[in-house]
Amino acid sequence: MIVLAIGLGGLSSLLIASLYTNHRSSQDTSSTMVAEHVLEQISSQPANSVAALSLTDCAGTAWSISTQGHAQGAGSGGSYGGDGARLTSGGVIDWTQTYGAVPAGYAMQYVDCGNGGRQTVYDVRWNLITMSTFARMAIISARPSGAPANGGLRFVMPANLRTIGGL
Repeated sequence: MIVLAIGLGGLSSLLIASLYTNHRSSQDTSSTMVAEHVLEQISSQPANSVAALSLTDCAGTAWSISTQGHAQGAGSGGSYGGDGARLTSGGVIDWTQTYGAVPAGYAMQYVDCGNGGRQTVYDVRWNLITMSTFARMAIISARPSGAPANGGLRFVMPANLRTIGGL
């Protein structure tokens, strides 16, 4: 009986750990899908468009999505980016930058609604680089809000999606 109790105790902790990991993986997948949605919205506009788009989350918040970029090094993205959230030297969104420091129109706290009224908030950021009058590059990343800046104990770092759009 004692051996069986110890074995079942070990299995229950393993089951709890797997449920937690499954939940985190689901959030990582959803954050990538949110980033992809923003990427598609920006990509659907001509490269020389400066008109802001609007995206409404399930909480009813209408987010403004800026589509204006600058040449590399000319905008608020620092020497590595155009306009929007700061980029690292590797060309990905710099998650050490605080949400409040990202220029308006280049970040949002997107609320996703799930079953049973559950809501998950995703921190979404993007940077736009104007490559020419006819092309721009968009770099977009998202992660569940409150995730550690350096990835912490999470196994998956935020995905960075990148595309080049033209006229």
